[in-house]
Order: sequence, then structure tokens, then C-alpha cells
Amino acid sequence: MNALAFIGETRIAQAVQEGELDNLPGAGRPLDLTVRDGALEAQARLGLQLLDRARRVRTDAAQDQRERAVLRLLWAKALSRQRRNSSNP
Repeated sequence: MNALAFIGETRIAQAVQEGELDNLPGAGRPLDLTVRDGALEAQARLGLQLLDRARRVRTDAAQDQRERAVLRLLWAKALSRQRRNSSNP
């Protein structure tokens, strides 16, 4: 992981812990990943699908918040990996 990706992931994790990402538009609704699926590797896509299915099952609010945080971090990691791969010819 390069320094920029590490800084980005650290800041996202801090924002999640401090609740700065709690009241964003679309919060609580599933992400539309159909357009972006091609950019994700198979493991990340499977992880997102599993989290989406798990989120549909009724759980408590704290569990939902943890799952959203994991999903955000997974998505940020996948995007940073895609950017890194696209910058290397």
C-alpha cells in the first residue's frame, strides 16, 4: 500500500469512528454497484454482495453501522487498488 492510500484509508476510518459519515445523503440505502462492478476484483465484489445480503436481514443499529463502515473501507481499498493498477502500465 502506498502512502497516499494509507493516508486516505486512515482518514476514512477516523471519519467513520467520529460519526462524520453518518448523515450523508443516501445513508442506509444499498450502493448501486452495477456500473462499478467491472472495476472490482472478484473478492471485493463477493464481499460487497455478502454485506449487502447481510444488511437486508434485520439487525440492530450498531451492527448496521459496523457493516457500513466495513463496506466503506472495502470500497476505498478497491478504488485505491484500481487506481494503482491503472497508473502502472
